[in-house]
Amino acid sequence: MASIDVEIVETLPIEKGKSTVITGFAGPGFIGGTTVMYVVRNKNFVQRAHVRSQLIPPMILLIEGRPIQGFRIYSHDKEDLIFITNATLMATENSWPLGQKLMEWLIGKGASSFISIEALPFGAPQTERTVLGFSTHRKDLDQFGVQPAMEASVSGISACMLEECMRRNLSWTSLFVPTSLVSAVDYGGAAAAIEVLNKMFKLGVDTAPLKQSDEMMRQMLKRRIKGERRGFLDSLRRRG
Repeated sequence: MASIDVEIVETLPIEKGKSTVITGFAGPGFIGGTTVMYVVRNKNFVQRAHVRSQLIPPMILLIEGRPIQGFRIYSHDKEDLIFITNATLMATENSWPLGQKLMEWLIGKGASSFISIEALPFGAPQTERTVLGFSTHRKDLDQFGVQPAMEASVSGISACMLEECMRRNLSWTSLFVPTSLVSAVDYGGAAAAIEVLNKMFKLGVDTAPLKQSDEMMRQMLKRRIKGERRGFLDSLRRRG
C-alpha cells in the first residue's frame, strides 16, 4: 500500500529559532483545544500553518465567519511560543506518521521544549482543580502549582512526540487535568491548565470567564439532577 503524505502548509512562515511548543489535542472535556484556543485568542496569536493529510478526518471549522483547517499551528511575532491544536480525534494507526512529520518540522524550526495539555478522564467534578504533571528533564513543576503525576498515560500523537523527545533528549512536559466530562467542554479544566501556563510564561491570560462558564454548568447540572430526583420520587408516590 502506498504511503499517505503528511504536509505542513505554512501560510505565514515561522523563522527558525529556539521555541517552546504547547499542544492541546482533541480529547475528553475538550480541555486541550479549549486551552490552546483561549490563549491564542486572548494573546492575539495568528495561525501560521496547518497540517494537511488524508490521515486526518476531514473537517473545516467556521470561526468568526471564516473557514479554517482542523489541525492548526499558531504563533506570534516573537515566535518563542508555538501552539498546536486539532479538532478531531485521530485513528491510533495514523498517529505515528502525523506525529513524526510534525516533530521533524518543529525541530527543523528550532523547537527544543514541548508541553502537552492532557485530560485525565476520571473522578467527579471538583471546585478546586488540581493539575498533575511530569517532565522528562525533571523540571520543578511544583513552583507552577503542578503536583507530580505518579501514574498516568500519554497516548496518540502526544505519545509519538514524547518518544521522539526521549530519543533526541529534548525537554517534554505533560500537564494532566482530571475531568469527569467527555462530550462537553470542561471550562474549569481549561482554566486550571491556563493558570499553570500563566505561571510558566507570564502570559497574563484572564481565566475568570472560563471559571464563570464552569460555575454556570455546575449549577445547571445540579438543577437537572435535582429535577430528575424529584421526578423519580413523584413517580414512586403515584405508584404507591
